[in-house]
Amino acid sequence: MKVTSLLAAASALVCASSLPGLNAASRNHALEVLRGGAWSFHLGGDPCGDVSRSNCSFASPPMAETTLMRGPQSEENPGDMERMPPVLEMPYARLPVSPQRINHLDPLGVSFELKYATPNATDWIGVYCNDDESRPLPDIEYIDWRYTNGADSATLQFGPLVNMRCSWQFRYFAASAPDGRTNVRLGVSRFVRFTRGNKEPLQAVAAPTVIYGRDSAALTQCVVAVGDSYTASDMCYAPATTVAAQHYRNPGTLYSAVMTGLVPEQAYFYQVGDAATSTLSPVFKFRTGPAPGKSSSSGKPMSFFVYGDLGDWNIKATGPQPEERTATTIELMRRDLNDPARNYIATMHNGDISYALSRTYLWDQFGALVQPVATQIPYMIGIGNHEYCYTSGGDKDPSGAPDNGYHPPEGNYGSDSWGECGVPTNKRFIMPANGNRVFWWSVEYGLAHHTQISSEHDFTPGSPMYQWLENDLKSVDRAKTPWLFVYLHRPIDYRLSLFIRKNLEPLLATYKVDIVFSGHYHAYELTCPVYKEKCLTEAIPGAAPGLAKAKAPMHILVGSAGADVDNIGYFDVPWRIVAELNYGYGRVHVHNATHVEWEFVRNKTRAVTSSAWVISDHDWVVEA
Repeated sequence: MKVTSLLAAASALVCASSLPGLNAASRNHALEVLRGGAWSFHLGGDPCGDVSRSNCSFASPPMAETTLMRGPQSEENPGDMERMPPVLEMPYARLPVSPQRINHLDPLGVSFELKYATPNATDWIGVYCNDDESRPLPDIEYIDWRYTNGADSATLQFGPLVNMRCSWQFRYFAASAPDGRTNVRLGVSRFVRFTRGNKEPLQAVAAPTVIYGRDSAALTQCVVAVGDSYTASDMCYAPATTVAAQHYRNPGTLYSAVMTGLVPEQAYFYQVGDAATSTLSPVFKFRTGPAPGKSSSSGKPMSFFVYGDLGDWNIKATGPQPEERTATTIELMRRDLNDPARNYIATMHNGDISYALSRTYLWDQFGALVQPVATQIPYMIGIGNHEYCYTSGGDKDPSGAPDNGYHPPEGNYGSDSWGECGVPTNKRFIMPANGNRVFWWSVEYGLAHHTQISSEHDFTPGSPMYQWLENDLKSVDRAKTPWLFVYLHRPIDYRLSLFIRKNLEPLLATYKVDIVFSGHYHAYELTCPVYKEKCLTEAIPGAAPGLAKAKAPMHILVGSAGADVDNIGYFDVPWRIVAELNYGYGRVHVHNATHVEWEFVRNKTRAVTSSAWVISDHDWVVEA
């Protein structure tokens, strides 16, 4: 379940979700190894070579098959005989699974025993997510896999398995000689079903209703949710429009509801689902932030998380162990939320959200990953190139951009969304309605005004987004919200983004933006307060060494929350203070009207490895 936006700091909480997609089970999903359709980390490549699977074929061994096989009665449904996919009458491999009824995020043991065949190191087990058990998926539509490492029998552990509105199934394959591109199916497992079926309210905020209140035992307020979804044809082009298990599959119903009348700095409890059928989530809890213009009554600084590029890179996982990256980021954020000395009020995710790249099931799994955080504080997002960039089919673009999106000759604005063109992101998240949906918007929490823009849209003077941005910055009452933060995906101070800097830097400096946050480059970087390639600060009499008053925007790049850390060296510039090619995320603590504390947490050491104070009176003169 995902709290997606706070429209006014204490008056309305907007939430969106999938039915199902995620349950708030007590299991700590973020502690699990993350990769692939069944959450397994792959030390080897895709059995078919790449996600397109164009050079891969499947076959059955030369034995008779039966199209239907009935199994034993199930404990849950006595007398009900289980439907099976086409299977071998005398299988070369047995695949017993246990248990056959699981809960959302349960692990699963899949055993295999090879018969009448010689094991090979290239043998593998494919994972299938079947929407309809009576019509099993073709062999080529696996969404995950595990190699058997040449064993003739073993038990492999899969999971935690996400309830993606399907029945899980496992199939054993052997690659045939001589090219190894033909995979022979030697056995299949029974279907594994979810106890609560495909009506379980999941992914952080769900279902037809939201009930909430100040007392967990008395959720007396209720709001009816509005359902939505999207089809393959709603997106721009293949592979996003390809209906297949490993590309587009029905995302379920995505519900949203607005919780009104919320009081600042108060704890609220809520459930989502359908009370009439007792299909409800567990009780969640969140705390509203300070009202705009107000400091926290607790005396604690107002804190929030910031990063980009959190999600999976692709299904063929390589590189460092994932427990030091995506999953660890969420695990450490959960730890931070329990810190009694802090008051976290929001997460700011600056684009490159899930890296689904046309694969619906990765959106489901991303929702499962972030739910433990997104149920407690608003999860605010911006658009990135991997959610949005496309080259044709622009009439499907929910942002309304002309001419098949923005493709300036100075940048590498290509087809990075694999045809999604922002459609799933726009359906799955709801942001404040004062801009252009998820693409650009602003919100105020306490002493800070937050403005999110899109680096994937036209940002030149006179463009719709530029005009909106200027009006938004101009409207900020700095006496009320002295801190002004701007977020976008691509950094404006990185070597590949000089065109962005040329068009936006003067505007941001003119309106005295304090910090510009970004991602895109998978690393961490901190600059001095900089304008026109000069560090601009003012000495503070009697201050400790290293402390000075900022007289230009500071730039903080955090693109290392989960996707493969980049291995290209940094552009050597004098205004850079710190740079790290390490996984991690950012924490911002607004102490008062003049002091903000910045921290970068490195995932591997689980500790702060870079910090800085931003001291500002938010007043300076911009050079012509």
